[in-house]
Amino acid sequence: MHTNITRHTTLINGHLYYNRRVPAHAQGAFGTQIRIRINNVQEAERLTRRLNDIWAEDDITVAPNLDVLLAATTTKQATLTAIASEYVEVRGIQDNPTISSALMLAQLSGDMPIEGYGRQDARYFVKTLIDRGLRTTSVRRRLNCLSAIFNYAYAEYEIVGRNPFLRVLVPKEGVDRVKRVAFQLDELKPLYDACIASDRRLRWAVPILGETGCRMAEVIGLRQADVASDGSMIKITGHNARRLKTPGSEREIPLVGYAQAAVQQLLETSNSDHLFSEYLRDGTVLATHAGNTLNKWLKRVSKGKTAHSLRHAFRDRLRAVECPIELLDALGGWSNVKGAGTKYGAGHSLEQKRNWLEKIAVLAED
Repeated sequence: MHTNITRHTTLINGHLYYNRRVPAHAQGAFGTQIRIRINNVQEAERLTRRLNDIWAEDDITVAPNLDVLLAATTTKQATLTAIASEYVEVRGIQDNPTISSALMLAQLSGDMPIEGYGRQDARYFVKTLIDRGLRTTSVRRRLNCLSAIFNYAYAEYEIVGRNPFLRVLVPKEGVDRVKRVAFQLDELKPLYDACIASDRRLRWAVPILGETGCRMAEVIGLRQADVASDGSMIKITGHNARRLKTPGSEREIPLVGYAQAAVQQLLETSNSDHLFSEYLRDGTVLATHAGNTLNKWLKRVSKGKTAHSLRHAFRDRLRAVECPIELLDALGGWSNVKGAGTKYGAGHSLEQKRNWLEKIAVLAED
């Protein structure tokens, strides 16, 4: 018994088949008719798209193997957490908060194939995080991570549908936002002096953070190979123990003043390829652990400020000397929003970067 299900699909004796007439210009390669057994209507839709792409060519002399083509169209049944790991690997970015967001969703709704999630899972995710006391900015950050994972999966796995984590509303978003307070210029020198004089190596990271604008993980993940032989520059680059936040975060930064002194102390006391080897476990840099420890001390000595407040201060200090925005973004590894033209050319030289960093450098002797 033959029953037409949808266009190009026919049910024959309980089995679903893809049937399609081949256009005249492709019949020399494919024959006049295609018939292949399929599992579901979704496979037929994907096979139609693939064949349409192939038949859009004017000159077709060789046809692909239909079984191979069908296998390539079949939706992979990888779970959310597997796809999240794949996404991070393909993008070459740091694991968190992408992986932790996926794990959180998996705990709430189950670790399912990606097409198993719906809008109700997104709403439940938001409600749960708010009930746990997370600020709406943190909830939005995790939603953005999940949306990126789902966008990747829908494109690469050829899933038909709408991303359920796209444009999710967060109740009272932004109302609970807490403005981060930056360090004032007159606070930096005494703070740096205390850190350099300390016997706690982790505190030596503070002058590096403050005078380079680097993120915590970028500094804690530094290796001896990332430091210039004369100690004049560090290179922020991804490696097996620590990935970068974004591919655009890779950069070279000159060392001036206290930052150069701190790096020199780390080199002289390090007995490992990693400058902060005490925060290396099983081949992974524990930047979060280091950040929590350092922030606990910083909050106590600086009225609640954190290591990230140094990064805010770094940008404020460069603004104050009217550093060009494109160079400012290049120094801090921030995303540049000024258009495609900023990506042309070789970028800013180390000398240009050093000139601007010297304008804001906190000097050991006034």
